[in-house]
Amino acid sequence: MMLDSLITHAETTGAPNVVGRYRLLRVCPDPVADEWFNVGIYFESADGSRDYRLLENMEAFKCLYGAHGVGNLNNLLSVVADAAKAGSLNELGPHILAGQERYAAGRSSDEILSQMFDTFVTLSRRQVDEAEPKERTEGLNTIDLRKIVLGEVKSKYRGLYNRSFHEKPISLADPVNDEKRLYDLPIFRQPKLGNDTTRFASIISAFVKTDINRAYHLDRGALTLLNARDVLKQKGRSEGAFFILRPHEGAPGFDEQIMRKIDDDIDTAIFHFRHDKHFHFEVFDDPKILTEYAIDYAS
Repeated sequence: MMLDSLITHAETTGAPNVVGRYRLLRVCPDPVADEWFNVGIYFESADGSRDYRLLENMEAFKCLYGAHGVGNLNNLLSVVADAAKAGSLNELGPHILAGQERYAAGRSSDEILSQMFDTFVTLSRRQVDEAEPKERTEGLNTIDLRKIVLGEVKSKYRGLYNRSFHEKPISLADPVNDEKRLYDLPIFRQPKLGNDTTRFASIISAFVKTDINRAYHLDRGALTLLNARDVLKQKGRSEGAFFILRPHEGAPGFDEQIMRKIDDDIDTAIFHFRHDKHFHFEVFDDPKILTEYAIDYAS
């Protein structure tokens, strides 16, 4: 069946947002062994846009072939990535294969890639993913919290990560004097259209025992958001958010007195945003839930 007819069929009542074709990306790192492995997913939507996701976790592969084999695999993945970007998957070498095109549909390309990747690229699965996380007795600082959030997004939603998430500060120019400054905004999504809304957000952990460190990061996060808001509102519509992690009730080492101080520090940090209709703040006691909200906000 031709792709056009599949798309026409998908545009009936209850049709998904995105339809297209996906292909499994496979490599044979050892020609002598003649073993083929699924290492990625390629998806081309009906509008012609292309996206892909490739294996990043090499632990399982290292167990099979050792460190030298990992080097060979990285070289093959580099070739696969270049071909996926160019959409030239029929011109791969003898040790790389793009599977048959198959129909796929979903709410977004990221969702389709994530589902297919988790299903077919079994080498990416890690045993530690299934283990229960250890109880944190010393808290979780902002740097480690962001590693968790951005790492999860990068692993499962590469397209979204590239569009909206930032490990390093971003540069914004003041429209008045064109002066550029760096802003620590782990979430910054530029508008897809000229009249769309720019979204920006900070992610800060208040799951910290030391008063000075906790207050410093909260105040710094709030100040960055205020400054970014003042710049962005001169360029068009913008919307900001403040995602904060606090300890869960009963967290080891965080007694009632510390919890009260943490909540006071959070209230102080978000005071300036309480009556801003273009700004909202969320406080979580679970990094996983915070990550889910951050993904939804940045999408």
